[in-house]
Amino acid sequence: MRKLTLILFIFFLGYIFLDHEKIFDKTNNFLNKKTIQIKLKNTNYLQKDYILKSLYIKNGDNFWVFSREKLKHDLDQIPEIESYSFKLEKNGILSILINEKKPYMAWTFSNKKKIIDQNGNVLNFLKFPAKNLIEVSGYINKKNFFELNTILEKNKNLKSKIQKINYNENIGWQLFLEDDRCLYLPKKKIGDMIKIFNKKINNSKLYFDYKFYDMRIFERIYLSKKNKCLVS
Repeated sequence: MRKLTLILFIFFLGYIFLDHEKIFDKTNNFLNKKTIQIKLKNTNYLQKDYILKSLYIKNGDNFWVFSREKLKHDLDQIPEIESYSFKLEKNGILSILINEKKPYMAWTFSNKKKIIDQNGNVLNFLKFPAKNLIEVSGYINKKNFFELNTILEKNKNLKSKIQKINYNENIGWQLFLEDDRCLYLPKKKIGDMIKIFNKKINNSKLYFDYKFYDMRIFERIYLSKKNKCLVS
């Protein structure tokens, strides 16, 4: 009887040991789970490598190094992203849905062309068809550029006619309009000048009779039937 009890006790200990070993193996495998793949969705103009290099977490990283706050911080630092959402599945797949910023204009400088947003920030969009955007040239002061864009967004009719914008320290804003027309605006009081332009010139007989409108001097408008805009 004692021998039988001893044999059963040894068997029981062995069973517990083997069972614990299985539990340990399962736990160890679970803890060492890897991020199998980072999936980026809805990237139309951004290169995926550019986004992945900007993230702290990489393919193959340990499942448990994932941090929502760190990932949010990294995504917030990418200027081309308007908004995003992400989800880490139990199988280790991290899905990130990207909403890209809408390209606003194409900035030309030193024979190079860059896509910019409404604030004048350069966007790393390599595949975007820049020909569909208004072209901006000259030095961009972000504060002044944002002010101009804010006003243009409130004057859709005028904005729809703009093909190119140039800023010159000695001249001010040059707006190259459709049908070979041009509007000069001062550095300041742009909103007031555009209100006058809309009231007295835009969509009136004067707009069709003349091609050049210089409004840099407050309460004065210089008109010409020839386009006298200086090419930058």
